Amino acid sequence: MARCPARALAFVATGVFFYALLLFVPSPAHGWNGRVLRILTGDTLVVSWKNQTRTITLYGINCPDPQTMPGKKAKKFTTASIAGRNIKINPVMTDAQGRIIALVFRNGQNFNEFLLRSGYAIVNREQCHTTDCREWLRFEHNAYKHHRGIWADREHRLSRRKPWKD
Repeated sequence: MARCPARALAFVATGVFFYALLLFVPSPAHGWNGRVLRILTGDTLVVSWKNQTRTITLYGINCPDPQTMPGKKAKKFTTASIAGRNIKINPVMTDAQGRIIALVFRNGQNFNEFLLRSGYAIVNREQCHTTDCREWLRFEHNAYKHHRGIWADREHRLSRRKPWKD
């Protein structure tokens, strides 16, 4: 009989711990605001939030590897677009390295989508499963068709290769 109160106490303590933890983790449903500190790649940012830094990877898209010329262009475009700015982060998931995979909004505009429309990213077909993804495929194709961003490189455009899969 003495074990029951101890188990109940452990159960309650565990519940209180997880509830307290939720108070300090941003809610995926509501998102949170942060400031972009650094751009690591075209689709990976370091953001400050409540005196912490978080690495954010943009959900549903891929930009070229930053060691390639298209990757350098994508990183430069992302830097010019949001470095030092306040953004809203709507987390979707966390990857194996603990990075937050999120939709990012700049002045109310979906930045993930903006990179696709501008031709600096492609849809990550393995990851992107929201209702927006079908529309994003059209944005990607439109950027390709109109030679925007990374698709301005004639060689890659003609072969329709992903510029970072060399």
